[in-house]
Amino acid sequence: IMKPYQKPHPLIVGTAVAPFSKGVTEMARRGWQPISANFLMPEWVKTHWPKYVEGREAVGAVAHPDEWRVAKSIFVADDEKTAQRYGKEPGGPYYFYFSQLSKKLVNGGRGNLFKVDPNMPDSAITPEYVTNRLVLAGTVNSVVDQILHFREEVGDFGNLLYACHDWMDPTLAKRSMELMATEVMPRVNAAIGKDAAAHLNKPLERVV
Repeated sequence: IMKPYQKPHPLIVGTAVAPFSKGVTEMARRGWQPISANFLMPEWVKTHWPKYVEGREAVGAVAHPDEWRVAKSIFVADDEKTAQRYGKEPGGPYYFYFSQLSKKLVNGGRGNLFKVDPNMPDSAITPEYVTNRLVLAGTVNSVVDQILHFREEVGDFGNLLYACHDWMDPTLAKRSMELMATEVMPRVNAAIGKDAAAHLNKPLERVV
């Protein structure tokens, strides 16, 4: 691995795509920070934090949740019908993305990324199954609830990264990001802040 000339060097962040990723541990040992990929099931995303803690402890450092970034495929719309049509149904950019990705990964022997049961046959990894499991789509209130539920599933993390998908409809794509920034995240942060205050007596910062 090449070493940066600059000391201290800028923050190095790497993507984690495997369950129980050993790469996360190695990143943590080097002082790098992980991004959990947007195409991982929540059951696998949550395995990254213990591996990060393991790596930090190996070098006598303390792991902080704000050092963990998690990417998610998210679509926010003004009405639920539009959210489901554009965010999950065939013909939409999210469905197309996961249709292409799941086909490539399954054909490449990486179908385990989409399975929570090892006995699940590859034939069950359909675009509908993957899209419905991995895309958070809905109105503002619905997406807020989905993000908070996702956080309960995987544990606390410091940064939620909004995964970019093709702008099949630029107006809807821009509106989604606008609602995410101005409506969804302030409500998520407020909910997390209340939760943090109850447990830690201080708010936690969250960044889109």
